[in-house]
Amino acid sequence: MKISRIVLAVLFALAASANTLRAVPSLPTFSFDENGQGQLELPNGVVIPFPGALTTDSGPGGLASALTFTAHPLLNPFPEGDVMLLDASGHVSDILRFNPATTSSSGLTQLIFFYSNDHGGLLADTGLPSLMYDNRVTIQESQSGPTIYTPTAGQPGFSTDSPLGNSFRIFSTPDTGSTLLMLGAAIAGLVFLRWKTPAV
Repeated sequence: MKISRIVLAVLFALAASANTLRAVPSLPTFSFDENGQGQLELPNGVVIPFPGALTTDSGPGGLASALTFTAHPLLNPFPEGDVMLLDASGHVSDILRFNPATTSSSGLTQLIFFYSNDHGGLLADTGLPSLMYDNRVTIQESQSGPTIYTPTAGQPGFSTDSPLGNSFRIFSTPDTGSTLLMLGAAIAGLVFLRWKTPAV
């Protein structure tokens, strides 16, 4: 039946998407969302939890309470700077900020801040810093999943610890299941219309 083929195609697409998100990355990949959930995925399959907390941002125009993730570069710190995400209308919606690293007896420590201008009540929804670093990158925010940022040499967040560099997955609007609910409603509507339409 035609409807069942549509349903199967949609389910296959969803399964393929889920497998893509679970695939082991080819680069060390940091993932962040606006509610302080983060992780570092390594190419060997190891996943390291990377939780965030609210702390003071001492960078340019930083806020007194901003969502912060603490990284521990192995040999060389990330270049400091700001990664600005533009929404569909071209406005800055989110900022990923890399502050200068500090050293201690345990090695390097570097703070990464996640700012959002969404006003959605999540930990990152504190507004944006009033000033920016001179070293900055502007990228387009993804409207259909995480925004992928892969810095090159000298850009904020670039790691020389890895031979191939590193990558960041920025979940600036975490999915709460509404996408799947809307998809389910659309499929149910199609089935209902097909059932109600008299055979010709």
